[in-house]
Formats: sequence, C-alpha cells, structure tokens
Amino acid sequence: MIKLTKRNGAECLLNHLLFEIIEESPDTCITMSNGNRYLVLEAGEQIREKIIAFQAAIIQRAGRRDDNMTAEF
Repeated sequence: MIKLTKRNGAECLLNHLLFEIIEESPDTCITMSNGNRYLVLEAGEQIREKIIAFQAAIIQRAGRRDDNMTAEF
C-alpha cells in the first residue's frame, strides 16, 4: 500500500494493486477496480514513483529473507 494525501489534507493508504486508472485533469483522480474514486494531491508521476519504490522495497526484503532461509521446507 502506498501513502497518498486526499484533497482535504488527510493521509490515506491505498492498495496500488487495485488501481485501475490514474487521471490528471487537473486534479489527480484514482479509480479503483471496485469503482471507488479518490482525489489526491500527488501528481500521477509521483504516484508512479511511490509504487516503484514500494515494489522495490518488497523485492529487497524478499532477497534478505531468502538469504536467511534454510533448505528445510
């Protein structure tokens, strides 16, 4: 999940895996796969960068976990 800022200034965590479309016209509107829509302050490119950073962090953590695992399953 990534942290974004709603138009009223409140922060929220959204599951980026459920994003269907991100539109800028001029406000940034995220439409989720369930039809919910969120207006956020971040631009589309900022959201994309947050998603990339989040995914990279997951991969990095998974790599560290694999180093500590034994052959026993």
